[in-house]
Amino acid sequence: MVPFEVIINNLDEAVLLFDKKCRLVFINRASEELFGKGIKEIKQKQFRRLFPGAKDILSLVQKTIEEGRSFNCKDMEIDAERSVGVDLNISPCYLHNSLEGAILCIRENLSITEKDDYHFDSLLYLLGSIAHEIRNPLSGIKGATQILSGSARDPEAEECVNLILKETDRLNSILQSYLTITRRPVFNQLNIHEIIEHALKVMSTVLKEKKIRIEKSYDPSLPNISGDESKLLQVFINLLKNAIEAMEMSKGQKTMNIYTRLSNEYMVIYEKEDRHKTGIPAKKQRWVVVSIRDTGIGMTKDEISRIFLPFYTKKDKGSGLGLALSKKIVKDHGGIIKAKSKPGKETTFNVYLPF
Repeated sequence: MVPFEVIINNLDEAVLLFDKKCRLVFINRASEELFGKGIKEIKQKQFRRLFPGAKDILSLVQKTIEEGRSFNCKDMEIDAERSVGVDLNISPCYLHNSLEGAILCIRENLSITEKDDYHFDSLLYLLGSIAHEIRNPLSGIKGATQILSGSARDPEAEECVNLILKETDRLNSILQSYLTITRRPVFNQLNIHEIIEHALKVMSTVLKEKKIRIEKSYDPSLPNISGDESKLLQVFINLLKNAIEAMEMSKGQKTMNIYTRLSNEYMVIYEKEDRHKTGIPAKKQRWVVVSIRDTGIGMTKDEISRIFLPFYTKKDKGSGLGLALSKKIVKDHGGIIKAKSKPGKETTFNVYLPF
């Protein structure tokens, strides 16, 4: 007969057992992966310390313990070292017909994210197709304008010709960015710190102009990652730009913290997509994490939930594609990008990349 512990530890759901005082007494392996910590580190911790800010879920756990009722919750959000969308089941735990606590089962809900990513992939394909179609006639317009520039005698006409050339180059640059973003990454071994330093060098002039102080803390022991240098550079330049713009609107001290580390969290990798049919066991993979924190104006929870959506922006001249495209690039590298913020104080973007 298969031992109970083996069954529990092979479940995809995180299973947590709380006693009558809402103290954690047991977790399975999936829970350890969710928290990035072992049972010894978090055993006997109160629910509110494990899930800070999840008062609604705490009240349901307490109701379960008091009344012996079960609850199901869909599309909830918890903060377990990172913000996670989950479905929950809370059930009473009986021992010898006596109610001794509550069992919390957590399943990470990826369906909405996957749906959004599917629509975004379709949108990118459409943008790439449109960009390709526009680029050819744009080249013709530029060529014809260059011919006219040689014969323009009137200063006003010459000014108009130069404006057409300038705007043509600007549009071509935008189209090129769309065409580049739709291209799949070309993977090479990279040093993540070199890419960050390159991005800082590109933005150095703006950082000096805005008098933004940079504080760096790099983990020198981090291994190389496999990635596309130009695409990852695009991600970090975009995050730096966002941080600079956020601090422009802030009246406080302008400081940007950039630090790297090895993740506490794990991701589980399966040899094939349908692990239930193949029976091929999973392996654990840790991430390299790059964090960029600014002392800007911060964002609300509602804004955080929307920032990665295509065309969502609060900037007057923003396209609303920067963060959406950054998310796509990171996803193409097998990673994830998360944001957390304190309104009026700060925002931190965490980029997780596998090595």
